[in-house]
Amino acid sequence: MARARQYADRANIIKMVKLNGKWPFARIVERNGRIVRDHVWVDGRDEHHPEGRYYLEWYENGKRRRQPVESYDLLLPAARAKSIELNAVRAGLMAVPEAPVASVPTRLTVDAAIDQYLEYIRKHRSLRTYRTYRPVLNVLFRNSYAKTYVDEVTREDILKFTSDCFDQGLVPRTVYDRLVTVLQLFKRHGYKGLVEASDWPSYVETIRPIYESEEIAGLLQHANPYEAILIKFCLTSGFRDCEIRFVTWRDVDFRNFVVRVTAKPIWKFKPKNYEERAVPLPGAMIEQLQQLRAQRNATPAELVFPNSKGKPNSLHIEVVKDVAYRAKLNCGQCVTKHGNRCAEGPYCQRFYLHKFRHTFATEHLRHGIDIRTLQGWMGHRDIQSTMVYLKGIQSKDALAKVNGGSLAAYIA
Repeated sequence: MARARQYADRANIIKMVKLNGKWPFARIVERNGRIVRDHVWVDGRDEHHPEGRYYLEWYENGKRRRQPVESYDLLLPAARAKSIELNAVRAGLMAVPEAPVASVPTRLTVDAAIDQYLEYIRKHRSLRTYRTYRPVLNVLFRNSYAKTYVDEVTREDILKFTSDCFDQGLVPRTVYDRLVTVLQLFKRHGYKGLVEASDWPSYVETIRPIYESEEIAGLLQHANPYEAILIKFCLTSGFRDCEIRFVTWRDVDFRNFVVRVTAKPIWKFKPKNYEERAVPLPGAMIEQLQQLRAQRNATPAELVFPNSKGKPNSLHIEVVKDVAYRAKLNCGQCVTKHGNRCAEGPYCQRFYLHKFRHTFATEHLRHGIDIRTLQGWMGHRDIQSTMVYLKGIQSKDALAKVNGGSLAAYIA
């Protein structure tokens, strides 16, 4: 953290904080010449106040002036610039600047903060992310947060939001995700550390379900040629649903046996985390893709798995469910929210596209692919997202030791 003491006699840094329902200014805390973030002096005590806003304070012609600073990261550059300006005025190198119109800025309302954040998400994130965030902030959080301004937020407000989510009947994992969304809203406006570690909803991190070899064999046995190659591609690429939807023949490198995830501006598709990547495919998969391309006489720009009009197909999941139903693989117990029973049609909830991705990750780990390499193939920004697949791994060496151990002898 940069030093600020050298500017203290010319442009002091202070902070507006909330005390007993009011918003006074307080001196910042410095240790060893460095600012301690979100710490101020209150009645001689060092207190932590993440709420509020930083200001520069200086004197012109005996009058005190204050100017807000947009973010913590801009504090020291702003103090440095104001110091240079004041020294230039004192030296007669420049005229005294006009006084600011108002010393206290307009406070940001929660409604404005939500609107600004959603507009940012709409422009910089995927449409799916925007559609996920919008009801959380526009409905759940607006109804929960009873205050007017962003700078009024406290830990109790966040805990109330969590409780309101549970009252809506949401499960812990969903509440966890909703809480992340709300905290990102406040983080973007400079408010961090609003919850403690114990405040996060607890949930069971389940083992990712995969397709067993019998299920895959059954699907392929009852699939037509196009359905079979789609299923094989899902299984061997580990692509997400939206990534499969936008694969073009240009993305398939037949010479190097890889397939790539790339942006498609024409369809407004951007890879998740804004990172393009390449995934190796088995030689047999490459050969079958070559045959499919030759049959269609397809150009590089055409989609590999389009709909009947050559456009991105959003119904690949229906293909998998239809094949599972024909193969008599449905569990017979599922009932959708619309009342459709998987015993009577292609509605089994055990068959979905993302399960191929789980299978891809689990099988590669079982066969010795290191987790860092797999992280790159999966397109995970965080290694923790890849490590969840380690829970479902049982190496052959471990299984041999279990079968040869003393406990197994009691079963014989």
